[in-house]
Amino acid sequence: MDTKSQSRVLIVDDMRVNRMILSSLLVSNGVAADLAESGKECLELCRKNNYDLILLDHRMPGIDGVDTFVQLKEIFKEQGRDVPVVCHTVDASKDNINLYKAAGFADVLIKPIKPQRISEVLLQYLPKVRAQEEQRREDENTRLKGEVEKLPEWLSGVPELDISLGMEYCETTDDYMEVLSVFAASANDKADEIEQLLKDEDYKHFTLKVHSLKTVTKLVGALNLSALAVELEAAGKNGDIETIKEKTPKFLESYRALAEHLALLADDEEDDT
Repeated sequence: MDTKSQSRVLIVDDMRVNRMILSSLLVSNGVAADLAESGKECLELCRKNNYDLILLDHRMPGIDGVDTFVQLKEIFKEQGRDVPVVCHTVDASKDNINLYKAAGFADVLIKPIKPQRISEVLLQYLPKVRAQEEQRREDENTRLKGEVEKLPEWLSGVPELDISLGMEYCETTDDYMEVLSVFAASANDKADEIEQLLKDEDYKHFTLKVHSLKTVTKLVGALNLSALAVELEAAGKNGDIETIKEKTPKFLESYRALAEHLALLADDEEDDT
């Protein structure tokens, strides 16, 4: 894919390492960029090329970011274009951020720049990137829907399971079925262990057990069970014995009920042999 032809970004920073880091972050989002090391070079490139987004350093020798931005607005006015210019700076004070935005910068990035923030900026200010992301999500939803349709019909009737969520985590039918099988095979034993730890008032190991379950229950799409596990883990860490005693029976009941529903997995495996 020729990403550069789809969205053109200019990175302006007097420090080479900063240009390299920003360029790498853009590439990881499928966007290529031109690089400039000064305000002067930025202005020259913007007179010759059409950019969809400018990432402009605030502090630079010679023409600083603000003065460069003022001249950029004149260039864009002559070109009849409205190009978002995002300031990147180490100055994270709220007052200065407000000043940058008041000056007309579309947004402000604080160094060191987090990858998530770059992704947010690209999605917000580059329509082509946003369209690509929307298409990617649509394609992924279509793919997941196709994978869900491959699952045994009876799984959709298991009330404790959100199979669409489980498929999002596991991505393929085979992986999801394998995770469900492993989950179901160990569920009753784990439930018995938790019940015994509660009887023994061993809340330290009880907390560790429910901690291990909060992720796997979410992975298979058992959201209510996962939420209960999170609540029980927090109670264990906080020494809230009353909540543990109150909520654990419901957790175990739901856990065992799900395991009973998933017992059909073993029957399916036998039918396949």
